[in-house]
Amino acid sequence: MILTSPMSAASSSQVIHFSGLIAPAAWGAPFQPPGSPPPPGPGPFPPPPLLVVLFPTDGKIITGQGSVHHGVFVTLLVLMTDPTTQMPTLIFAGNSTSASFQVDPRLTTASLSATVQGIDLVSFSQKTVTITVSWTATDPLTRTLNPIIRTTMESRVQFNGFSLFLHVSSQMRLATASGTLIVVGGPTVPLPPAPSAIARADIGTITRTPLV
Repeated sequence: MILTSPMSAASSSQVIHFSGLIAPAAWGAPFQPPGSPPPPGPGPFPPPPLLVVLFPTDGKIITGQGSVHHGVFVTLLVLMTDPTTQMPTLIFAGNSTSASFQVDPRLTTASLSATVQGIDLVSFSQKTVTITVSWTATDPLTRTLNPIIRTTMESRVQFNGFSLFLHVSSQMRLATASGTLIVVGGPTVPLPPAPSAIARADIGTITRTPLV
């Protein structure tokens, strides 16, 4: 699906369309970095000592200005906190366009190997993180292949002259992701099996903003 949006004299429009493969994954509590003490007892839940959010894509992005970007794009967020003080020791945000991201055409397996450059918002310094992850859509309990789930969604939001139209169409298999994360100059963190997905998606947005 290609989205188009006419321009009007009273508003500006921005169109973004993505078509390709995605395999989002996340890891968090109760997983502990190596050498960390066990989590505290009952009480208010502290921030997880480790939180990893990974969003790799391989596809085509088209904008309303006519620019076209094709290839792999990996977004990675990593949060590490001291389990005793609950203070963050690393808040990393980065991306990579040179990763190896392979997805089986039937969406049964996927693999990623990436070196991600970014910034640590704790030390305000440049950091490098390497991550390797593999996905499988085989159910670990039944040893059977998870079925393809097809979804189509459209949503519209409008207020005070601002409007947003979102279209999503996807074919997805539920999957399990696991791997290893290495902070260069820091810890090596195993990423145990976690719920994930392998999908082929078509996503488009049209945003209209009133001119001041």
